[in-house]
Amino acid sequence: MKSEIRQLYLGSSRRSRIFQFATLIFDLATVAYFLFTATKRLDERLIAIDVAIGAVILADFVVRLWVARNKKRFLFSWMALADIVVIASMFAPLITGTNLGFLRILRVLRIVRSFQMVWELDRLAGEFRLNSQVSVAAANLIIFIFVVTSVVWVWERDHGSIGMSYLDALYFTIATLTTTGYGDITLSDQFGRVINIVIMVFGVGFFLNLVQALYRPNKIEAPCEECGLRLHDNDASHCKHCGSIVYIETEGDT
Repeated sequence: MKSEIRQLYLGSSRRSRIFQFATLIFDLATVAYFLFTATKRLDERLIAIDVAIGAVILADFVVRLWVARNKKRFLFSWMALADIVVIASMFAPLITGTNLGFLRILRVLRIVRSFQMVWELDRLAGEFRLNSQVSVAAANLIIFIFVVTSVVWVWERDHGSIGMSYLDALYFTIATLTTTGYGDITLSDQFGRVINIVIMVFGVGFFLNLVQALYRPNKIEAPCEECGLRLHDNDASHCKHCGSIVYIETEGDT
């Protein structure tokens, strides 16, 4: 039974892909729900929905932990840590009885799981596989923008003096990230200044990392058995570092 469930999560069969795609749809739907309810007034109906979604995510987490070959490595992965934060935020209202907007917005970290599923499906797609370095860099930037925009939105709706929509928060984040800073939307309190600093310092780093991945020559990950060099040209037959033969799976298009 354990091997069958592991095959569903990690396999490449048609049945496994259908299951993984359904999981991706659920992940994206929960992220949309989290955004929609981030600033809603907490009531019994919302708590019931939160608990139901939280139970599904918790069950999924426990099953993935059960089938993981290296449980310690799984528990300390970014995907598992993000899920732990999300699960904690789902059940927190049962303890506190209040809508912890700042904690609830951390649920958008579930998007980390969504990107992980996209990478796995992309890996299984064969000929349609994307440049992994570009995919990772783009995912990091999108996750950063997504989370920071959500934090700005929740904070300004609860503490700000201006009515800010999610689109306003996204516009502010992008303008600050690109150091354009038009000035029509600003965060004037102390926490707002801290957010500005975080966006400019870390956001620019993520953006430059994406630019570097886009313009760096495309490489294939195929570790050399002699020296361990991981990245090689698409049509490489020998390692540039030690000259040994490298074996790169290819369909002949170079």
